[in-house]
Amino acid sequence: MTKPIPIVPPETLGLTRLENGLRVIVEPMPHVHSASVGIWITSGSRQEDAGREGAAHLWEHMAFKGTPRRSALELAMALDRLGGLSNAFTGREETCFHARVVDSGLHEAFDILSDMVVNPLLDETELELEKNVILQEIAAVEETPEEFVFEHFWQAVWRDPAVAHPILGTEESVRGFTIEGMRSWREQWHRPERIIVSAAGAVDPAAFTRAAARLFERLESGPKTPQPTPPLFTPRSSAIERDVEQSHVILAFPSVGLTHDSRYTVACLSALLGGQMSSRLFQEVREKRGLAYTISTSPHCLTDCGLLEVYAAASPDRTGELLDVLRHELRDVAEGGITEEEVSRAKDHLGGLVLLGAESTEERMLRQARNVALHGRPVSVEEAAGRIAAVSLDDVREAAASLSRLDEAALFVLGPRIDPSWAKTFDTAFDTP
Repeated sequence: MTKPIPIVPPETLGLTRLENGLRVIVEPMPHVHSASVGIWITSGSRQEDAGREGAAHLWEHMAFKGTPRRSALELAMALDRLGGLSNAFTGREETCFHARVVDSGLHEAFDILSDMVVNPLLDETELELEKNVILQEIAAVEETPEEFVFEHFWQAVWRDPAVAHPILGTEESVRGFTIEGMRSWREQWHRPERIIVSAAGAVDPAAFTRAAARLFERLESGPKTPQPTPPLFTPRSSAIERDVEQSHVILAFPSVGLTHDSRYTVACLSALLGGQMSSRLFQEVREKRGLAYTISTSPHCLTDCGLLEVYAAASPDRTGELLDVLRHELRDVAEGGITEEEVSRAKDHLGGLVLLGAESTEERMLRQARNVALHGRPVSVEEAAGRIAAVSLDDVREAAASLSRLDEAALFVLGPRIDPSWAKTFDTAFDTP
């Protein structure tokens, strides 16, 4: 008999706003002996002006390069000595520094992460070294088809440059960054009202909140920054010919953002279409026809906009057949072919992922930071699971109807040779991105 996952009652999810506007969210998990802590900043590549592409990501790297209290090596040694895991990431709308440690190391990990965020040295020599590291990172993306195709597809379909440009920046923008530019970026976007400190696991909410108030008391709130306007999506068919082994195909339809009420419906549609092993595309494309090893669908969303993306990698000789299958399956789904059993299976799959995530201190910490950033409040496991369970067959069919509107879709192909007839499968023609 399996043990039930201990679920934290919603009323124990404590959200506190400090005097300077910084928010603290704590989710205790009494059954564990570890904890995760994260510093979530609600700014990423979308906040970058022209010429500053890559600033958020470069600043993330520079935060590890030392503080007045700790050198870069001492930061690395201190984090390693805690015996856990630490990392950081930059997205289009967020930057996050996080660590997972045994419970006895939580407050030291929090002290280290906050020191990096609040007191970075921003040394000129370290900046030049890290710019070179990021230039190598950009080169690696260009040489990795699975990453290259998504990066260039995203640039092709969004008209807003702030949304479209690469998170890593460009060679030109990265080479142009200065210490003064890094300081200016931090002062503008790393205000306390844009910071959410999140912890989950073996953590005392009151003690953790007091520590947050002490560690971030130096930060002062600033003028309110304007909200970005929703970007415009461009339906188009684009192709890039390159010396790669396979054709990498992305087919995408405009969808909802992360704050939209129907996001759970779109997640169910994505799961039954190509998000699980029993899904339509996995079975038809891979299991029955052997057209591709990689076939998947996923929502790719920001706060106020999103795409439902289908991705596959296939032999160039069979790319036309792959696209025919995609067209057929999408038409069937759009015309009401979805069954109650498919929706039920997708809901069970997604609900299971929510519960599996509930066992992880890191997953809970990141989930609640994201919830506070998007919705202004924590969202309990019960609420998330309940929203998934409430999705109906009619909801999914209504969302799927948009998949018949091929004039609103975008197709992108990267491959060793491009056949113009591939675009005709979707009643369009290739242009150049």
